[in-house]
Amino acid sequence: MAGSITDNRFDIINGKQLALLIAPLFCFVVASAAVAARWYTRSVRRINTLTEDVLMLAALAMSFAVVTIVYVLVFLGGEGLTSDQVKADPTKNFHVVNRFWLRLQFALDICWATSIATVQIAFAKAYLRLYERKRIAQTACWCSIGLISIWYIWSLAGWISMCHPPGKCELQSKKSCIIIGSLHVFFNSVILFAPVPAILAAELSAKKRWSVMILFLLGCFCTILAVLRIDCAINVFGDVDEDPIGASWWRVCFSPIEVAVGIVCCCVPNVRSLPSWRRASPIASNESHGLRRLKFRTTSSGSSTSNLNEPSQWMPHASKPQAAAFVTLTSDSDTLERTGSLGANEIKITKEYNLDRL
Repeated sequence: MAGSITDNRFDIINGKQLALLIAPLFCFVVASAAVAARWYTRSVRRINTLTEDVLMLAALAMSFAVVTIVYVLVFLGGEGLTSDQVKADPTKNFHVVNRFWLRLQFALDICWATSIATVQIAFAKAYLRLYERKRIAQTACWCSIGLISIWYIWSLAGWISMCHPPGKCELQSKKSCIIIGSLHVFFNSVILFAPVPAILAAELSAKKRWSVMILFLLGCFCTILAVLRIDCAINVFGDVDEDPIGASWWRVCFSPIEVAVGIVCCCVPNVRSLPSWRRASPIASNESHGLRRLKFRTTSSGSSTSNLNEPSQWMPHASKPQAAAFVTLTSDSDTLERTGSLGANEIKITKEYNLDRL
């Protein structure tokens, strides 16, 4: 190859190359919107799920890295073509291209595994809150987090041992490929079916049942993609040993799509109907007063009282002292909020509310 690899860009000549340029980018944009909506929901509704929110940001960052590597593979690594097509190009040195392509494959796998493990751990953290009063279920969630972490570290160590530039890079063995891919499919299945008992026990409206069904189908789609990623066992676009570049097409294509769909599935349950929060409607005078009894748990050191969500949605279940607070909601014409005498275990909260009819 004359010059460096960056001086010899591959032209876009077929649909497989176009698919690699369009589908991953589109899915990444959708995932970015889902993460942004999740953080917006957090700021408006004061939802205390910081760990999962940060994990989603980390997964989105790694998803961007995956999409970037896919683009580099298409333009500089010949992804979307077959090995014979790359060899037939007189302007390309196949051995240089193949070495560059192989190293990027390992970089892609590492970024993919990092983002996937991050999403799966975020799901497991959410299930810890879902089953906060079920000790066995919580233990299973913690075990899942541990096993996912072990799978990630083991996969990472294996890939680094196979390819560590500037040393030699070689394709991973078929056995290693199948083991890593099969364990990933297993964890996807666990994440998919873990919330089923809680969903069956809950009394959901028709709208929520449809939402859950759509999320379940998206989860099934992710699991199918995880199966199809195992290109070493499923030869559709070519044999990995005879045509490694051509055979890797749908693994490269499905990796960023799977990550993006997983991020969306993890973010959607935390996102509510955003337009209704800003809706303005007149409120009758007889509806401008309300008395609500809010109960929340507080720690001995004193936690924030601005978050008045249901405790089970944002705090782990534990035996903690409870305090009862009586809050009177008044209109702008009222200038004073009156409460009765407070006992030893009561606190007074004064806060202004703008009530909208939802």
